[in-house]
Amino acid sequence: MKVGDLVKYVGDNADDPPILRAGLVTGFDKDGDPIVLFHGDADPEGPDGSAFLIQSVEVINECW
Repeated sequence: MKVGDLVKYVGDNADDPPILRAGLVTGFDKDGDPIVLFHGDADPEGPDGSAFLIQSVEVINECW
C-alpha cells in the first residue's frame, strides 16, 4: 500500500460501522497506518483524511 492507492474499508466495527465508499491513501501516520480520504466521509480528522488501521482497508487499485 502506498500514497495514491484506491482503497475500500473492510474493517470490523460492529458497534458503529462507517458508511464509507472508495478512498484515496494520502499519507501514513507515525505508526505506519494509512491516512485515507474517503468519498462520503462527512467528518474526516483533517483535510487529508483520517488514519485507519492498515488491516481495516484493502487496496482496490494500485497507483503506478
